[in-house]
Amino acid sequence: MNMYLYQGLWVSGDAPQLPLISRSYRYGDGFFESMRFEQGCIQYADLHESRIRKSAMLLKMNIPADFNLQLLETDIKEVLDSKNIASASVRCTFFREGEGRYTPKNPSTQVITEVSATEFRGYPLNENGLSLGLYSELSKNANYTSTIKTNSALTYVMAGIHAEENNWDECVIMNDSGRIAETVSSNIFTVNGEFINTPPLSEYCVDGVMRKVVMQLAGAYGYAVQENPITPISLSAADEIFISNAIKGIQWVETYGGKTYKNATARKLSDMLNKSFLSQ
Repeated sequence: MNMYLYQGLWVSGDAPQLPLISRSYRYGDGFFESMRFEQGCIQYADLHESRIRKSAMLLKMNIPADFNLQLLETDIKEVLDSKNIASASVRCTFFREGEGRYTPKNPSTQVITEVSATEFRGYPLNENGLSLGLYSELSKNANYTSTIKTNSALTYVMAGIHAEENNWDECVIMNDSGRIAETVSSNIFTVNGEFINTPPLSEYCVDGVMRKVVMQLAGAYGYAVQENPITPISLSAADEIFISNAIKGIQWVETYGGKTYKNATARKLSDMLNKSFLSQ
């Protein structure tokens, strides 16, 4: 069940709402934020709010003056309660409106909030490890927009198709330097002994909310957390590989490049994440 909040009203997803001159449709001119609603609130709302504001600033977009994540949280809770739904994934899409070709004529921004009912119960670790592959036909560009979840997502789309063609669960995406940026849906981490490593933002991975949470949790529990570039060779040499995003939390990778990986560290971090979640 999907519900859409647009211009203050809940509307049907199969009814036309946007004009054909929409800049989101024509140019992918915008960005989105994926969030998780559970236990009556948006999880890690402060981190999501911060990333929304940062993304808008970098893309020179004016967030609507009446947009407020706390008010949005209330609207979502009311509609979910009315339908006896306890949890959902939430996607806010921000896009510039109005005419103009590449150069917009109107600086104002619109927001569409999509709410998809989903049965969440904390952040359980996946029972079956993921199969991971490598996509190298397209790479992430070396500029600041690569750290934002922009509406222009062809690299992710093509990587997802490549993963499906090869029967992989997930696929690694490279940056222009031939190093690992992230996967189709998540930030990526490797484990070597006591060290947990993830690509720095300078490698043009998405500035993930769950990435921040995992790094903070791991550091608080005594893990040595590093931000260093990851190459395909170092990925193959890791003891463990896991990925993270705000919807699914932590997922461990079982196979990559013919190698089988463990999940002890991913399991411990997942337990920590759930303890943190339950204590909120």
